[in-house]
Amino acid sequence: MPIQTLIGPEIWKSQLSKIKVAVIGTGNIGTDLCERMLRDPNFEVVAVIGRRKDSPGLLKLEGRIQKILYEGAQDLERIISLVDGVFDATSAYTHAEHWQIVNTAGKWMVDLTPSRIGLPIVPELIGYVKGMTLSSEHSNNYSMITCGGQSGAPLAYVLSKHARNISKLEISSSIASLSAGPATRDNIDQYIESTEMLMAQVSGVEKVKAILVLNPAEPPVMMRTTVTLAAETTDVNLMRSDLALIVRNVQKYVPGYELVVEPYAPMPGMVTATAKVSGAGYYLPSYAGNLDIINAAAVQTAKRHMEGSQIHNQENVL
Repeated sequence: MPIQTLIGPEIWKSQLSKIKVAVIGTGNIGTDLCERMLRDPNFEVVAVIGRRKDSPGLLKLEGRIQKILYEGAQDLERIISLVDGVFDATSAYTHAEHWQIVNTAGKWMVDLTPSRIGLPIVPELIGYVKGMTLSSEHSNNYSMITCGGQSGAPLAYVLSKHARNISKLEISSSIASLSAGPATRDNIDQYIESTEMLMAQVSGVEKVKAILVLNPAEPPVMMRTTVTLAAETTDVNLMRSDLALIVRNVQKYVPGYELVVEPYAPMPGMVTATAKVSGAGYYLPSYAGNLDIINAAAVQTAKRHMEGSQIHNQENVL
């Protein structure tokens, strides 16, 4: 299947009602996500839920969101009937409990932890990668995998598409240390496992290695992700043309995503490419592209799921 424009114009229809959501988790990812959706006319953030009343994220959002809560899963149970869906920006260790609450209530969830419970989704690759589809059913769990997975999956898809007899694939992401909160640091092992699982799904390669670097440099570095593969044959020209288009498509929901090193062969039988992500600055400065790409993907997934559910419901009525 040739690369096409998957996302096209903004898919959310203005006549549809706002998407009512809750965000659980008030670290860097959760706070950035709230700030993003507060500026998006398609969303109504009904509640943000933390675990500490004095959480910096909760304090920052005080007075701007209807319900500021701090009793974790207990509060999620209390407000679940008020929302269409929930974004989980907590930890891989707690996601299963949150999903049980959401699933029991018949709601959808977008998982921003590397728990590997939900269906892996990269918005630009929906319909291209086997098993990566949205459902018209209301209750679903969509996994955003990891920031490195979101930034590297388009590269891995295109490079592997134009290579034959691939023996191994490596994905390496470097992010500013200041952009990685406690949950990210606690979930490093899950990050590696989830990213490797996604790369194997996207590329069809069994031998995959994922690397994450928390760079403490000052000034903070921008997020970069490099994908390298070893194969018997590669077509770099086709990789370049396809990747240029797919990057433009990703930029429709992640404007700061750009290809900084086009596919090239540093040696025979090897090809590599690098993408950079600059953040929109909703919460942390532009160096935090890791927040930007996973949250933008989460928001895009929720919009597309709700659009599909609305269409499905209308068809059933007709």
